[in-house]
Amino acid sequence: MSLSIHPPSSSSGGDEPGFGTFRDPRTFVRVFVGAFLRDVHSFYPGCRIEPVPAPGAGRLTVASGRSNPGDGLGFEMADEDGDRTTAVWVSLFGTWHRLVPERPLGLGAQDRRLIRAVAAVLELNFQILFRRSRMSILQLRRGMPEDHYVAACLEPSAYAPAASATSRIAEAILTLRTMALSTYENRRVTTGALILGLVGDRGEGEDRRPAPPEALDFGVELTSLKSLHRLCDGRRTLFLVDRDGKLADVVDIRRWAGRDDQALADETPARDVPCARSYSAHARATRGGGDVCLVLSPNQEIKVFADGMQAFVFAHGRWRVLDPESKFAVWQAALSNPRLARILFQAALDLAEERQGGLLVVVDDSSQAIGRLLAPQDVLDFETEAGGEPEPDPEPGPTALQVVDPWSDAATAGEPVVEALTKGSIRYLAGNRSLLSLDASVVEALASLDGALVTDGDGRLLAFGAILRHDAHSSIQATAEGARTTAAIVASRYGPVLKVSEDGIVSCFLGGERVWDL
Repeated sequence: MSLSIHPPSSSSGGDEPGFGTFRDPRTFVRVFVGAFLRDVHSFYPGCRIEPVPAPGAGRLTVASGRSNPGDGLGFEMADEDGDRTTAVWVSLFGTWHRLVPERPLGLGAQDRRLIRAVAAVLELNFQILFRRSRMSILQLRRGMPEDHYVAACLEPSAYAPAASATSRIAEAILTLRTMALSTYENRRVTTGALILGLVGDRGEGEDRRPAPPEALDFGVELTSLKSLHRLCDGRRTLFLVDRDGKLADVVDIRRWAGRDDQALADETPARDVPCARSYSAHARATRGGGDVCLVLSPNQEIKVFADGMQAFVFAHGRWRVLDPESKFAVWQAALSNPRLARILFQAALDLAEERQGGLLVVVDDSSQAIGRLLAPQDVLDFETEAGGEPEPDPEPGPTALQVVDPWSDAATAGEPVVEALTKGSIRYLAGNRSLLSLDASVVEALASLDGALVTDGDGRLLAFGAILRHDAHSSIQATAEGARTTAAIVASRYGPVLKVSEDGIVSCFLGGERVWDL
């Protein structure tokens, strides 16, 4: 699309001389629509976006918006049939598009808030362009556009047309991005910030004193102070940013969350969404009041915590919406044992944070899985809590290599030959055990071994470090991404599966299909 930069002639019909087509908002319709679709797709690369005609009356429930291009983008959003597994319809300037999610889980509430945030930031750009906002366009050009979308999702008031100051969250993200490019004493920088919300009273108490008059703005300019890198490690200590965007204090996140070390080691209440234990205090610190916590982790990821859970992560060069609440609900619904669902979900998150791969399988019927999915020699003996007899040992298999020295005294005397130790030699350590009675660290250790950790629906440990059989489903191997993914697809035909990749992504498989990634 070409735009004229020459003043309009007297016959152009312009209301004011000297503006030309730049004065007409309709000139930029395609620019803003294209930017919206491009940026939404950057968050959901597997999502299909297709233009559609305007919906008929009664077909969709429209959330909000306007339709006059002269007033703004006229953003509207509607759910198709009110089902989260179907598409979402969006409209800008009266032009409708259909967003079809890649996974069966669909787009959750957090995804919808982010899509609205993208429209809100573009709306503010539109208002600035036509001199309808007090904010400078340069303020929206600090940092990456995606950073502002994340900030607008968490702090919508900072991107309202009446806003005049840069978002504190966007400024903090830019600061952490800059610190990620630095090193201190030949080590990567880790840091974090706790940003106080605009609602609630969080300013009282010994460690919540107000910022002094000489307090500095928490922004990218602070990164020039090298000593600042040692002051805050992101895991235990965080910078406290007040409602005015000032660096007010340095706080211990566990104390701020109101729990000590021993309390954090206890089981998380069932009403809470699990989080990696290293950052459980960070998540708890954001309950209520609109507080937001940002951490630059040792893996050089930017983690964002809000509403008591981890909401976003910047990793592998892009932002991802996590929505752990919806994904944990799907996993919990797939298991009949809520406590087991929480234990396995927690173990998967901890493995992902430590960049350790793993495969956690819950079989619906152990009798069907043994011999088909599990080799009999890999199955542990388990004595039920009711006092039943343990199952008989399976037939011995070729699990160990014999060490034979033809010149040894044992060989010449005909004595028994000593066998080399294998992984099966330590199976007794987990025999007659249930995941419901094991410590979380032990469950994580068992799940981190090469192979799969397999349990039944009651939490009885069937196998650990097991190499799953998938000979009967060899056709799947051609389409899978790798050996662990192939095993996860096959195992999910016997029950729910969590797969942990070494790049820190947790995936859920149900019925031979990948349902979500976290």
